Amino acid sequence: MKFADSKNIAGKLAMLFQDPSNFASKVISRLEGNLIDKHTKQFMRHNQKVWKGWANNAGSRLVLFDYYPVAETEIARSYLLNILAQKRKATIASIGLTRQHRNRKWRKIYQSFNVNRHVSPTPNTEQKHRSLDILRKIAPGLKTKKDIFELRIDDVWIGIDIYEEYLMRFTEPTIHLGDPRLSDLIKEGIETFVFWRDFFETHDVRAVSISQPLRMHNIILKTAGQLFHIPLYGAHARSISYWPKAGEFSHTFTEYRNQFKSFSTEKQKWGLEWAKKQISRRLEGEVGVDMPYSTKSAFASSGNTGPVLRKTDHIKVLICPHEFYDSPNCYGGLLFMDFYEWLVYLGELSQKTEYDWYIKTHRDLLPGAKEILERIIVKYPRFEMIPPDTSHYQLAAEGINFVLTCYGTVGHEYPLLGVQVINAGDNPHMAYDFNWNPKTLSEYEHMLLNLNSLKKEIKLDELYEFYFVHYGTSAVDDLVFRSYTQMLSELTEQQRVHTDIFSYFLNQLTQDRHLEIIRNFSDFIDSGEQFYSIYTELK
Repeated sequence: MKFADSKNIAGKLAMLFQDPSNFASKVISRLEGNLIDKHTKQFMRHNQKVWKGWANNAGSRLVLFDYYPVAETEIARSYLLNILAQKRKATIASIGLTRQHRNRKWRKIYQSFNVNRHVSPTPNTEQKHRSLDILRKIAPGLKTKKDIFELRIDDVWIGIDIYEEYLMRFTEPTIHLGDPRLSDLIKEGIETFVFWRDFFETHDVRAVSISQPLRMHNIILKTAGQLFHIPLYGAHARSISYWPKAGEFSHTFTEYRNQFKSFSTEKQKWGLEWAKKQISRRLEGEVGVDMPYSTKSAFASSGNTGPVLRKTDHIKVLICPHEFYDSPNCYGGLLFMDFYEWLVYLGELSQKTEYDWYIKTHRDLLPGAKEILERIIVKYPRFEMIPPDTSHYQLAAEGINFVLTCYGTVGHEYPLLGVQVINAGDNPHMAYDFNWNPKTLSEYEHMLLNLNSLKKEIKLDELYEFYFVHYGTSAVDDLVFRSYTQMLSELTEQQRVHTDIFSYFLNQLTQDRHLEIIRNFSDFIDSGEQFYSIYTELK
């Protein structure tokens, strides 16, 4: 069936049901999602050719991965999964709800690179009863946000994942006690844990790959890693990662200095020069430099020539808020349960000071966040919102003294402009001295109430070193594509998510390049390292 035909059918069905806006769009989406287009056909033919003979369907060993229909990512995982399966002599099995597996197009795509089983994580009646028993026992102790946040079962920390799933799924800035959706989600989280604990006890799982080790997905990984010591892998178009028998994901930020020292003198010199060039591009207002998710630059001039800060002798503090829903504890070690709690804390503290407090959001703020911030500003009148398109240059020139973030990129951007930054928990900059990094809430509060005594010498060489280790060694531009950076300039986000990128990838792939990708993935798996990086590939 052609897509034009599917539109006509959907339109007729919508007329019959007198719901042209909602029903028709759902039907069109369903029909379009199942169409196997030319890009998909080309990718499937390629997979059936190059992965022929790699399948291992007879044994009971499994390599699991989550259903994640983002084409850019699944190109990389087609390599990771086949190589893992061959090394572990295992069958590749997808994880996802039954309705996801019904998507004909993606089911065929997965089958083309040797995915031969599907696991639908639906608890049976007995598992639901056991989950309910657990819930009844713990429910009396779930009286506060912190109680929910810190919930553990069999010493597996699932509360943080339930908490952050609530924020993202319902686009709420914080959890609301008494919300029936929260009660349902706690029940779902417990059932998820019980299902996977049983599954890993009864199946020979040799590796797990999850697209995003966040929120409810994290419960799968923690159960696999902590209770059953199953190795965990991730792969994207620019990176491969490995967590050996781990359940709670530790970041290597504290090791950045030692990592840099381990490089050869030549590599260190090259890396610092590379970092200077990249930072210069970002400071000049270029969009997306080492941040492919960014769509607008905070350094670009807004065209506004008027001052935005009040002319006073007070210390001037800028708060740079984060997206409320986007996994506040993805790095672990945050001093707050979520970004909303952080802002409320700062609002209460602001009333004890004589500082001038300002808030500046990202220029590409997500819908709904502005309204939440406006409510916070009404409650805490010392806060003042400034235009989001105000450049960092202008704010630094007008006299901002301190910038507050939880772990944002302003931590290495504002020091370049001579402005001190205070983080609110574990963050990528914590191994260096160009930021303030309080370890406890009391230390954080003491800093904020005594800003007039905080003085820090900002050493740019340290900042360049950080930038190289953070951006130049954890992502590889030509891991899968000839150049990921070039690909970003040639394809839209929609083309990268959908199947257009399959043809883009194959049109630049040669047999030698295919073998090179296999070799790089294979060598990484054998190495036991946590992150894949080859610095020479950045040149």
